[in-house]
Amino acid sequence: MSRLAEALRTRRLLITAGSGGVGKTTTAAALGVEAARMGRRVAVLTIDPARRLAQAIGLEALTGELRRVEPALFAAAGLEAPGELWAMMLDTKTTGDQMVRRFAPNPQMARRILDNTYYKYFSTSLSGAQEYMAIEQVRALVEEGGFDLVILDTPPAVHAMDFLEAPDRMLDALDSSAIQVLVKSQQVSDNLAGRLIGKGRGLVLRSLDRMTGGPFLEDLGEFLAVFATILDALKHASERLKALLRADDSRFCLVTSPKRSNVDEAMHFQAELAERGFNFEGFIVNRVHMHYPDTGTGPEHDGHLLGELAGLLPELTDGERGALLQGMRRAFSAHNNMADRDGRAIEHLAGAAGEAPVRVPLMPLDVRDLAALHRVGRWLLKA
Repeated sequence: MSRLAEALRTRRLLITAGSGGVGKTTTAAALGVEAARMGRRVAVLTIDPARRLAQAIGLEALTGELRRVEPALFAAAGLEAPGELWAMMLDTKTTGDQMVRRFAPNPQMARRILDNTYYKYFSTSLSGAQEYMAIEQVRALVEEGGFDLVILDTPPAVHAMDFLEAPDRMLDALDSSAIQVLVKSQQVSDNLAGRLIGKGRGLVLRSLDRMTGGPFLEDLGEFLAVFATILDALKHASERLKALLRADDSRFCLVTSPKRSNVDEAMHFQAELAERGFNFEGFIVNRVHMHYPDTGTGPEHDGHLLGELAGLLPELTDGERGALLQGMRRAFSAHNNMADRDGRAIEHLAGAAGEAPVRVPLMPLDVRDLAALHRVGRWLLKA
C-alpha cells in the first residue's frame, strides 16, 4: 500500500494545497472517489470549483450545502464504492450564520446578531473572517458531521497560508486589548455618542449616520454587546481549529506541476508549513509527460510501420504515409524532450524532499466523469 493510500484509510483530514492551475481540485476529488471506494464516508470541500468538476462527480453544481454522489453514479461508471462521497463548496456566509446559531446562548440572541448591520459586514467583508468561517466549516464536519475523512481543497498557495492561519489571527484579534475593552462596555454606544455630542461634534455623528445609512453608533454598540455573548465560545472554537489543523491525523498534500517555477514554489510552501507546525504527507506532481518507449528506427522498422499505416489509411499515397510517419516521429521526439524536462524537475524535487513524489501523468482527455477521476486516483495511490 502506498503512503497516500494509507493516509486515505487512516487520516481524518487531508488538505490539498499548491499553486493555481496545477490540479488541486481534481486531485482532491480523485482522492475522495478512492476513499469512498475504500469504504470510508468522505466529504470533499472546495473553495471555487469549476462547473465541469461538479459534473465529473455527477452533480449539476456544488453549493454551500453538502450533497451526496449517489451510488448509482458509481455503478454507472463501473466502480464499486461501499463508502459514501459527499461534496460542497465552502460558503462563508452560510457557515458564519450556522456558527452564530451554534454559539449564541439562545435563538433570540442569535437572531439579534444575524440581523445586525455590522455582523453582516463582519461575515462577508472583514479581512480574515471569511477564511476563518471556511475553516470552521471543516472543523464542524470533522468533529460533528459523522465523516471518516474530510478532504479540503485550499485556495492557490499565494493565499493558502492566510487561509490556514485564520484561526491564529482570530485568536489574536479576540485577545487584543481593544476588542476586550469594547465588548465589555455594554454602554459603548451611549457613552461614545454622549462624548461626541457633548463636545459639539454632532455633525460627525450625523455624517457617520448618512454614510452608513442608519444610526451608526447605536448599531455598532448593539453589535458589540451581542458579540460579547459568543466571545468565549468563539475563542474556544478558534483554539480547537488551531489544534485540528496541526493534529496528527491531519495532513497536507502539496500538488504541483512539473514546471520548475511551480516545483520551487511547492518546496517553499512546504518549508512554511513545517515552520508553522503543520504535518506534511507528501508532494504530488500532476500532468507529467511520461516517456514513450523507444519504437526503434531503421529501414526495416520504418517499412513495418508504413505497412501498418497502409492498412489503417489505405486512401493515402506512399508519399503521404511517409510524411505522416516523419511527423509522428517529430511529435514523439518533442514529447520525450518534455518528459526529460519534467524528469529533471521531479529529480530536483525528490532530492530536496528526500523522497520520490507521487506522479500523475498528463491525461489525453479532460477529467469529465467518475471513471476519469478513478484513473487519476489509481495513479495517486500507485505504490
